[in-house]
Amino acid sequence: MQAPSPDKPKSDPFELLPAILILGFAGGFFDAYTYVARGGVFCNAQTGNLILMTLGICGGEGIRALRYLIPVAFFVLANIVGDITYRAAKKRAEKKGIGLQEGRFLYQSAILATETAILTVVGFIPVTFPALLPNALISSVAALQYHAFRDMNGVALSTVFCTNNLRLLSGHLFTAAADKDKLSLKKAGYYILLIALFIAGVTAGYFLTVWAKQYAILSVSVLFALLGLGIFLGRRNNKRLSDGTEKEVL
Repeated sequence: MQAPSPDKPKSDPFELLPAILILGFAGGFFDAYTYVARGGVFCNAQTGNLILMTLGICGGEGIRALRYLIPVAFFVLANIVGDITYRAAKKRAEKKGIGLQEGRFLYQSAILATETAILTVVGFIPVTFPALLPNALISSVAALQYHAFRDMNGVALSTVFCTNNLRLLSGHLFTAAADKDKLSLKKAGYYILLIALFIAGVTAGYFLTVWAKQYAILSVSVLFALLGLGIFLGRRNNKRLSDGTEKEVL
């Protein structure tokens, strides 16, 4: 009777290319949505908000310019919440003995579910309602997404803004050209795809928001729900196949 081979580390489904591209698309959509429908404010690009706030103050807008500070503040607060939640999930995983990878997966699943719920709420807040609340909520979503999804099987990235992705892309392109490094070229391709999907998200966000107003963000809620469902069904199917293989070996 042949002994089963040792299990290889399994890839986190949230760190596979399809999931990362969907999250990158959503990241672009967020900024287009808040800029078009929620008072010309960015929810991801906090550098841009700080610049707009400072320019507004210098240009005499007074206290009205402080509206740009709301998404910045909630982005920071949500990152802190993400840190607290991740530490709690990590301790829980260690206590239950389920492994850090499984604990991270559960944490990411909870973040995706939270994002979906918040975006659904925002989708029913009328555009006539003061923009501070929806902007605060979507900035929190962007921060949680950045906190939870920053890696694709060892490749560092961001799904909510492009500046660091562009820096890493240029570095990998240089290494690929200078050292004929095929791995760097492959990684550069990942960043090009992610940036392209981010731009596609901005484009879709603009046209859908012009057409559907506040309801446009519900399309991302549906997209996230489908992503979560697909990952759940995929893991369940893989577990069944794995259990069947173990029985055959035994």
